[in-house]
Amino acid sequence: MASDYGFYAGILRFVAKKTETEDREIRIMMGHLAGIADAIEQTGRFMVERDNCESAARAFAGVAKFLQERILPEALNAGNEPAVEQLKWVIETSLVLAAELVKRAANEDLKDQDSFTFDLPAAPGSPTIH
Repeated sequence: MASDYGFYAGILRFVAKKTETEDREIRIMMGHLAGIADAIEQTGRFMVERDNCESAARAFAGVAKFLQERILPEALNAGNEPAVEQLKWVIETSLVLAAELVKRAANEDLKDQDSFTFDLPAAPGSPTIH
């Protein structure tokens, strides 16, 4: 399963490297992306400490914005349907993860939990079980 997410891990690393990191908070967010990319590539899942949920959520939202504004238009213009579908999956998944990070951190029923584990949805092109 882990190899199914190599493309996603690669995109997270790409965005982390392309993002200006003069600001301390942005450096922290990009560090989250790099660590999450490693975990995703190895296991298809990742863990975030409660105290890091907000900055990790902002990092995922930043990935979605970067791809939507800079990369997706190029893929659309080139007519590269496989790339467009993959990018749409990455954008949607990143936004869902950002929302879920914020939701779990704010959930009173989970206030005693120090960290949260996230599994990724099926990667595009992965076989589905019916």
